[in-house]
Amino acid sequence: MRPSTLIKRQKIISAATQLFFKQGYPETTLDQIIEQCGGSKQTLYRYFGDKKGILNEVITQGTEEMKSVFQFENDSDTALIKQLNEFGYLYIKTLCSPQLLNMHRIVITESRRDPELAEFFLSRGPQHFHRILTEFLLQQAEQGKLNINKAPLAATRLLGLLKGDFFQEALVGLPCPSEQEIHKSAQQAVKFFLQGCSAPD
Repeated sequence: MRPSTLIKRQKIISAATQLFFKQGYPETTLDQIIEQCGGSKQTLYRYFGDKKGILNEVITQGTEEMKSVFQFENDSDTALIKQLNEFGYLYIKTLCSPQLLNMHRIVITESRRDPELAEFFLSRGPQHFHRILTEFLLQQAEQGKLNINKAPLAATRLLGLLKGDFFQEALVGLPCPSEQEIHKSAQQAVKFFLQGCSAPD
C-alpha cells in the first residue's frame, strides 16, 4: 500500500475514532467522518467497505495499544517477579487509558446488536493476549520458576487479580487510579499470584 494511501486511511480512522468516542457509533455518519477528514464516500467504501469496516479498524488499532504490554522475555535473567510487576503496572495503566476504555464501551454497546463484532474484538484482543501470557507462564513453569498445572487458568487468574475493581470502576466513569495506586495494586496482585504457584524449593 502506498504511503499516501496509508496516510489517507489513517486520517479517516483517526477522525472516525474521535467521533465514535465522542457521540457514539450509531450516531456517527459517514458524512460526518468525511467532514472531519475530507475525501468522499467512494474513498471510504474503497478503503473500508462500510462504516462497520471503519469500526473494525478502530478496534484493531485499539488492541494494538496493548501489544507492547504483552512483550515477555522468556530467557531473560530478570527475576520473574520483576517482569510480572512491570507487566502488571503496564497492563492496568493501558487498560484504564481513555482509548481502551472508550473502545470497550463501544464494543459492549454494539456487540449486543452485532455478535460478530464481539467475536472480532475478542479474537484480536483478550483471547489473543491471554494466549501470549499463557505461553509465557508455561515456559516459566518448564524452567522451574513456577508450579502450575494449567497455564491457561493461571493466566486467567493473574489477569483477574490485576484488573481488580479498577477496570470496572473506570469503565463506568469513576476516576482512574493514580500512578501510585497502579504500582501498588500490580505488586499486590503479582505477590498473591506467585504465592499460589511458586516453584517448589
